[in-house]
Amino acid sequence: MSPLRLSSATPIRGFVAAALAGAPFLASAEDLSLRVAEGNRALTEAFFPSPLDANLKGGFDYGVSANLTYDSNFFLSQDYTKSELYTDVSPWITYRTDPEGGAEFSMEAHYSPSFVAYFNNEDLDAINQSGGASFTYAATRTTFTAYFDYAEVSMADRLVGGFIEGSILSYGISGSYQLAPRTAILAGWSASQSDYSSGARSGADVYTTEVAGLWDATERLRIGPSVTYTSTESDTTGERDAVAVLVKTRYKWGERILLDAAGGLEYAKNSRSNDGWELGFTGRFSADYELSDLWSFRAGVRYSTVPSPNNLNYVVNDLSFNAAIIRNFQRSSLELGMGLSFSDYQAVGVVVGTREDDEFMNAYLAYKRQLYSDRVKFEAALRCASNQGQKDWDQWQLTTGINIDF
Repeated sequence: MSPLRLSSATPIRGFVAAALAGAPFLASAEDLSLRVAEGNRALTEAFFPSPLDANLKGGFDYGVSANLTYDSNFFLSQDYTKSELYTDVSPWITYRTDPEGGAEFSMEAHYSPSFVAYFNNEDLDAINQSGGASFTYAATRTTFTAYFDYAEVSMADRLVGGFIEGSILSYGISGSYQLAPRTAILAGWSASQSDYSSGARSGADVYTTEVAGLWDATERLRIGPSVTYTSTESDTTGERDAVAVLVKTRYKWGERILLDAAGGLEYAKNSRSNDGWELGFTGRFSADYELSDLWSFRAGVRYSTVPSPNNLNYVVNDLSFNAAIIRNFQRSSLELGMGLSFSDYQAVGVVVGTREDDEFMNAYLAYKRQLYSDRVKFEAALRCASNQGQKDWDQWQLTTGINIDF
């Protein structure tokens, strides 16, 4: 499938991660191959900052989470499926200097080692490190932010078609200047780099530069233009350059409805392709709707163009839809979510054989409950997934876990 194609390639990029945020402890929720395209947070957060969490704590905060997962198809095999039972214990610590906001200088930092043990594949046991920090300077008219994040992962990756071990590093800077009470200019630069430590796979480096304007048209509507340049480098596909001109907007209706969208044109060129610069549409969209104090709904669409980690001279144009509905109780919540992804493999050079496109479907049911003065949280989830294309496989996972905030 080649969605929204205007030429022989579809240079569409952008993402909405909100639909994945509801069940972060679900295995394989985000593939490493696609996460490299989501590193451009430098200007995204500056353009549309997220509201502060009322439960954020200042100073040091620490705890531990422990999960037990059963996986029916651990290696994503088509014919000879192998199940696995594994545990994941992750102590964590965070530090914040300004949880309420408003300070001139502020810093946030986090670190968590993850101890993973497999019952049937002990040779894959690992200690995955993750951590990061952000630094912010906020004056009357000027704001400056710098950040970095690093994470090691061991998981099944659907674009690879099996189990992988690797890491991803993201870092960037952004700044803004208030020209007038309702008008500001923003600029940012970010980098995201993935690396595979197992198998004959190739990571990718993505560098993004963005300049934008912002106008508060009304108390509800925020809108502005944006120009983005993205450079992607990989041993399997060479270099890809893309220039996009967008209009970004966010509309908020009271405290219950939030719409976030961006759209425009993008010119893209691959170094191993003879087609030259190609024109396409680029955009993203997300919606959050709080139906009542008990019910809420969210949906998102993301389109990512990333190098194939194990197919020479192929890029993957991945279009993903996600939606979830949440029912809140007094001390617990129940969430039902589903997703649909179309992965279009586009040849950008000389290839040995034709690579089939993939269609991926998944659904999950997650339950969370606060215990013991809200410092202990119990979580359980059932997830099923199915892939059709180059390799057909089915998978289901059952996860239960506990998180303790000391």
